[in-house]
Amino acid sequence: MEKKDENKISVERLISFFRKLKTKRPEPAEADYSRWNQTEDDYQQEQAEWLEAVRRKKNQKKAKR
Repeated sequence: MEKKDENKISVERLISFFRKLKTKRPEPAEADYSRWNQTEDDYQQEQAEWLEAVRRKKNQKKAKR
């Protein structure tokens, strides 16, 4: 039973820590809402382009070695 109490205390401490953690949120004027109306096809195209860029970068790193 002692083990459960120890775990409970550490979980409570973590919860308390994250609740106290201050984060900077962007101002509403700075937020990027441009993709809210993005279609599935646009999203898939964007993801394919991103993945290709990641692959090219990875291949360039391999070639430098």
